Amino acid sequence: MILSSPLVTVWIPTCNRLQLLKRAVKSVQSQTYSNIELFIVDNGSSDGTEEYLGQLAFEDKRVRFHRFDVNKGACCARNYAIQNAAGEYATGLDDDDEFLPTRVEDLLRAFEDEYAFVCSGYIWDYGKIQRPLLDSSLIIKIDAQLNYNQASNQVFTTRARLIECGLFDESMVSSQDWELWTRMILKYGPAKRIGKPSYIVHTAHDKPRITDSINNRVVGFEQFYKRYGHLMSKTNRKCFNFLVHYSSGKKIDFISMIKFFTPAIANKLLRAWLASQFPKIARKRLELFKRD
Repeated sequence: MILSSPLVTVWIPTCNRLQLLKRAVKSVQSQTYSNIELFIVDNGSSDGTEEYLGQLAFEDKRVRFHRFDVNKGACCARNYAIQNAAGEYATGLDDDDEFLPTRVEDLLRAFEDEYAFVCSGYIWDYGKIQRPLLDSSLIIKIDAQLNYNQASNQVFTTRARLIECGLFDESMVSSQDWELWTRMILKYGPAKRIGKPSYIVHTAHDKPRITDSINNRVVGFEQFYKRYGHLMSKTNRKCFNFLVHYSSGKKIDFISMIKFFTPAIANKLLRAWLASQFPKIARKRLELFKRD
């Protein structure tokens, strides 16, 4: 039971994805929990986003926005929103994704100070196919988090903790979410994942994602390893080497299965092997790692 109604900030970075942004905004406005501040940061859009945000803020007093004249990157936009927001709690939404109606309520209800943050399972939407991922409850300790990002791309926590922990690292070219969530677990202790999916990741559109670049993914992994490799166990390193191998676009054959096998990523490894063996699946294989 939620005994009070604290203000929750939802941040959205955006750049030239107006129609997708409108869907994301609507999903926040439709939340069952109403005490929300929606903070949108526009990274220099030229598609009418600025005009839309002005009208939106006029119509809905829960909406605030800021505009950069040039694209400073998603992490800079997220950090600006977090630092200048008013919410006691905060969570994020990418402009091409959407919340399911009870997301904020579910996350607020699940949050306890003993956890660094709470997160949830999510739905990966390919357009014709929807696949639930990370849809099991878990107390996320550092060992599990170093296998791969157990929290997905968004979490819910106090805004003060995000600031105290140093916010998103703008020098990371990818895996910024995995890096920050790992940092938070090291600082504040284990996190909590609720299995019920309440977030939809949409990929059936022609707009770019930062993780679409194989080079960005690999460089981001390398940056992550430089910071946390010394904490990794043998199992952690197997998982990490698998992520690098597969995200580089390399196939998983029988020898790779043996080389990378560990129970911690058995399901991922099997999916990767199947995707490498069958052409119809192969074209979607890298998508499995854009948020996992």
